[in-house]
Amino acid sequence: MLLRDWPSGTVAVTSSLNKQGYSGQLLNRYKKSRWLASPGNGALVRIGEKISYEGILYAIHNQLKLSIYPGSRTAFSLTGKAHYLELSQSRVDLFGYIHELLPTWCRNAASLKLGVIF
Repeated sequence: MLLRDWPSGTVAVTSSLNKQGYSGQLLNRYKKSRWLASPGNGALVRIGEKISYEGILYAIHNQLKLSIYPGSRTAFSLTGKAHYLELSQSRVDLFGYIHELLPTWCRNAASLKLGVIF
């Protein structure tokens, strides 16, 4: 059920999975079986999936319920206006309320290896 209902290319937050009835012990078994990998404490990705910032934003909005959104050049890119900017986007600009912090696994973008298959 977990892998079937998990949207492709997204990150899953372990606290959200726990609320759905998936125990930490079961999730650890999935990691040992090489079905899942952990890019950081509190997050999981499916092995073989390419994760982008859109997949991370999915988790931020739908699981963590944070009001953090793409802005600036990233927003232009999402609306198809990126051709007015540089050819390749090397940075993602996110905006949110000052009291809402990104989780540690998300703040360390280098550890997420964006664009790389896990």
